Amino acid sequence: MNATDQHCTQINIAQINITQAEACATYAMLKIGQLAQIKSESPYMYEAMTQVVGGVNAVGLATGVDPSGTIDPPATIGSLNVLAADGIFDLAITDNSAVRRGIFYFAESDTTPSFSQPYVHFLGSSRNLRIAMGNQTLYWRAYSQYLGSDPSAPVTFGSPATAVPGGGTAAGPALQASTGSVTASGSEGGSGFGEVTESSSGPVILR
Repeated sequence: MNATDQHCTQINIAQINITQAEACATYAMLKIGQLAQIKSESPYMYEAMTQVVGGVNAVGLATGVDPSGTIDPPATIGSLNVLAADGIFDLAITDNSAVRRGIFYFAESDTTPSFSQPYVHFLGSSRNLRIAMGNQTLYWRAYSQYLGSDPSAPVTFGSPATAVPGGGTAAGPALQASTGSVTASGSEGGSGFGEVTESSSGPVILR
């Protein structure tokens, strides 16, 4: 067993089948540097530890987290297309990059192309969103993120960002100020789950 094998065991759980080289090249993941010594002193303990490491890393790969740190952000999405009529906006994200289970998609809308106070729309694992926003003219962008990574770079609809009128006669109420998403504030657009694991200001309290 070489040095790489000592740290990264083959993962083959459920439908996940990732070689040692792929797992180590893509993610740092959980490693135990003393496996070689453990093997020589206690083969049974070595076998048990490699199974634990493999199991933990398999869960990390499936959920998009790294037990020992963070993973690289996903590749930038290919494009975002937006249609609108009668106050309903229909979004379609194209992402032809290689992704793993556990990826999530976000869209953001704002009344200005600077996206200084964007509304964050969580798509989950879907790449489509159909949402009623009323007869408002909005700019849109989208991006992806793993739970344990930073978000990918946002991609706007149009380049430069192009305004999309909602159409129809129902404008709905005036937009309230964005309060952000997860650990990101309303002024920290493009953050998805947030770029820090804990917000410094505490939860937002709506009054």
